[in-house]
Amino acid sequence: MLRRSNRIASALLAPSVPISIATIASAVTAAGSAAANKASKTKRAERSKRDDKENNDDDQDEDTTTTMTPKKKQKATTKEEEPPLLGDGKTRCSWANNPRYPLLQAYHDEEWNHPTGFNHTNRYLFELLILEGAQAGLSWSTVLHKREAYREAYHQFDYHLIATTYTTPADNERLLQTNIVKNRLKVQASMINAKAFCELLEELYPDQTGLDDKKGFWMFLQDYKKKTKSGEKKEPTEYLTTSAESDRLSADLKKRGFKFVGSTIIYSYLQAAGIEQDGIQHTTGCFRHHKN
Repeated sequence: MLRRSNRIASALLAPSVPISIATIASAVTAAGSAAANKASKTKRAERSKRDDKENNDDDQDEDTTTTMTPKKKQKATTKEEEPPLLGDGKTRCSWANNPRYPLLQAYHDEEWNHPTGFNHTNRYLFELLILEGAQAGLSWSTVLHKREAYREAYHQFDYHLIATTYTTPADNERLLQTNIVKNRLKVQASMINAKAFCELLEELYPDQTGLDDKKGFWMFLQDYKKKTKSGEKKEPTEYLTTSAESDRLSADLKKRGFKFVGSTIIYSYLQAAGIEQDGIQHTTGCFRHHKN
């Protein structure tokens, strides 16, 4: 206790040493520098900690992208399933076997490829020719859904009326305003084909030029039936797109001025009309196979 009191007394009684202004300034500068360094270190530490957190968050996001659930879960909406289409139990050629297309199925069942021909009239065969040309690049179902629009626009496929009254670009434009396939070249071709159709009938079947005559264009098509040889192998036509008969008829029609009558189009036309080209038309398993 005595020693501690003596040290205190000595300190109090010791003479004061004068402190220079430079010393004070130096001390202030050192203190400021130390404080600045400390603040800088603190900021760097905080920034490092923040960067580490952000990096960790990014890594976590990448790892859990597919497993994380949103904070607000959306209510799952259950879409009511459509009842399956049962159909009528009939097996058809593959292109017409979907019950979602009843118009296509009806055409397959009632019109397409009757061995003896569904309809021999000039009007019907002209209609098929125009529709097959319009179908190029489209589905047959699309054309069938526009069939009534075609019948209205083409005056029930009166080729005489079309050939004599639809002769100008304005007529072409008028047809394009209807609900038919809006393709300018196809419409123009239909007008040209009406005239060529009339000329063919007048040249080859002058007494069978009427709309409902059955021995005009139908008889013309008989020359393009395949002459089946005994023992000849018959292939399913569903897998073919042309034949020797369609090649020949296509070339003949082109010489007569017809348009949109390539071999593929004409092959489909002959099939639809019921002109036998290469044996089997309705495929094996189709309920129409070998039926009239």
